[in-house]
Amino acid sequence: MERVRMRLRLLFAVWLVFGSLAAAQDAPKVHLRFFNDSAKAVNFYVDGQFSCSARANPEGNDEYCDTFEARVGKHTVSVKGAGLPHQSCDVYVSTDGAYVNLSKGERLHCFSEARVQ
Repeated sequence: MERVRMRLRLLFAVWLVFGSLAAAQDAPKVHLRFFNDSAKAVNFYVDGQFSCSARANPEGNDEYCDTFEARVGKHTVSVKGAGLPHQSCDVYVSTDGAYVNLSKGERLHCFSEARVQ
């Protein structure tokens, strides 16, 4: 009888793990906007995966790119570009989205509240 209970507990634990993994894969993808205020072109990465590119912005206009590939939760955003230092920041992406800004001084900033819908 004890063996049956142990097997049932194990089966239940496995079911919970696979059920939660499947639910995470079906989680909706949300809006993440990347602003580039620097005079250099930049590629943005989310959790090490390419997300989008923003052109150089020497005029200081609203240069940005968007992705809907992020899922709700904490992510690490990084930048790459010619002459740009390697930087990263953590951002929590909610269902309202989030945004990231590369400033004129080429400093990376992550903001968890969506500025633009």
